[in-house]
Amino acid sequence: MPDIYIISTGTGHPDMLTGKAKKALSEIDLAVGAERFRSWVSVPYHEPEPLISGTLEFIRTNRGLRIGVLVTGDAGFFSLAKSVVREFGRENVRVIEGVSVVQAAFAAIAEPWEDAVFLSAHGRGGFDSEKAVGADKFLIICDKVNNPKKILEENSRLIKGFELWVAANLSLDNEIIHKITPDEPIPEDALSCIIGIRKTGE
Repeated sequence: MPDIYIISTGTGHPDMLTGKAKKALSEIDLAVGAERFRSWVSVPYHEPEPLISGTLEFIRTNRGLRIGVLVTGDAGFFSLAKSVVREFGRENVRVIEGVSVVQAAFAAIAEPWEDAVFLSAHGRGGFDSEKAVGADKFLIICDKVNNPKKILEENSRLIKGFELWVAANLSLDNEIIHKITPDEPIPEDALSCIIGIRKTGE
């Protein structure tokens, strides 16, 4: 019986939690995740630092208890599922799926996304910009360091060749859906992504 629950929280608002995620939150003994999810649980809560190694160490220290690992978006999409399953084995892990930033971002601009290329600069040194440049449609997940402004200023071909949007704080009260234009500043929000659709004729 799995005793590690990786619980996808959706895009960060309680309304985005699935019924399955709510049930899992009621079954765990301990939880680990970002500070913003602390109020979602009634069990002891730990904020890991660094994120990945801190989470793995917390799980190792508390084996035998049902541990909930709270993650943003969907656990299997550029998230912690890969590291946790590799460390503790599939037989010990239950992944609770959720609404991903991809679904929410493309829905926000009313654009289908089955043909998009997905890249992440979140918690990484960067991303493969050539994959974005070569795509007809892409989404790049950003973070505090690799924010939309920095990424687009360092990759001018994206500005030239694509219609671009920044989606930030999806589903939250301060949600931003910003179409990039030459006359306005590019957002620098950490909880954000860049959506690109190749300009017609490019």
